Amino acid sequence: MSAKIVTIISNFNEQREILNCIRAFRETASITADLVVVDNSSSDRSLELVQEAGVDYIAHAVNTGGSAGVIKTALQYSHSHDYDIYCHLDGDNQHDPAQLHKLVQPILDGEADIVIGSRFIEKEGFQSFFFRRVGIFTFGGLISWLAGQKITDLTSGFRAYNRRAISFFARQYRHEYEACAQMLLIAAFAGLRIREVPVVMRPRQSGKSEFNLIKMIKFPIYSLISIFGVLLQRKRIKEISHAL
Repeated sequence: MSAKIVTIISNFNEQREILNCIRAFRETASITADLVVVDNSSSDRSLELVQEAGVDYIAHAVNTGGSAGVIKTALQYSHSHDYDIYCHLDGDNQHDPAQLHKLVQPILDGEADIVIGSRFIEKEGFQSFFFRRVGIFTFGGLISWLAGQKITDLTSGFRAYNRRAISFFARQYRHEYEACAQMLLIAAFAGLRIREVPVVMRPRQSGKSEFNLIKMIKFPIYSLISIFGVLLQRKRIKEISHAL
């Protein structure tokens, strides 16, 4: 029996790239999956373009302030529609749908609950900007130490989640995380198996990332606070993970 898979694209003001992202998935995706766009309250024409392309979508009434809110919506959607695997692509077209099989295969083989596409394993393609890499490597080292396993690409949105991970975050642990990095530490404490696979990412061609100067300054402060919060809840996370 084949797995029921959904690929969800996050969109925020990506009117110049969202159609390219949709087209790339339709023409080059290496897996068979349904396609849904989660729009984070865009103010440009990107949601209108998604509608014109005939893609199913969910539109946030207000912006959630970052990617974690979109991920929460995607996990809830995947759970309520009984998907076995949820794959994530960013709407800026940096993630290559032709590499989706790399994320899905470890799940199909029963080797992982969450698979991250890492640009830093083979160091090919776009490697992100210097200051962001510094933050990724610094907090990646901290998260790796706390989680007990090496995670190289902490902020990569190119991920896949199996039914167990979907259920945990959609049912047992729905609200108490505000960053994807924090989410990985929660997953590790919950006993979810995390694996990274090498991928090649493309540089952003247009549009504006939600990760701006203000968020760059706030990132280390918020990260330390969120990590401390997860550590305080470590026992509770382990307890509720048994309900999986």
